Amino acid sequence: MACGADEVAAAVRAAAATVAEHRTELTDLDRPIGDADHGENLHRGFTAVLAGLETVPETPGAVLKLAATTLISKVGGAAGPLYGTAFLRAATIVGGTERLDAGELAAALRAALDGVVGRGKAEVGDATMVDALA
Repeated sequence: MACGADEVAAAVRAAAATVAEHRTELTDLDRPIGDADHGENLHRGFTAVLAGLETVPETPGAVLKLAATTLISKVGGAAGPLYGTAFLRAATIVGGTERLDAGELAAALRAALDGVVGRGKAEVGDATMVDALA
């Protein structure tokens, strides 16, 4: 089954809903090691992404690029650049393709993971978002 811009936008909306649902928990997890703002930062960023998706871009890559640039500009700390890099790398791999097949989707997800690894210098087993993405 191939997916187009609408399906990619739906996945981004689902991610935003998950962030909203768990924003207090994310903030609580950030408290011992950070400044207790991770949940709020992600929520603010994904809320802005949702506003940008009111008119869904024409291609999956455009949806991913919108998410990338919005998260980079709206989410503070390390999370904005990390999530933004993931979405931007996926967008770059996808390019202007109108519908993604399973192989193209897998390549986009791999590019996202590689982007986070490159930006954050983390590896599987470091107890970071890399573990979840991998």
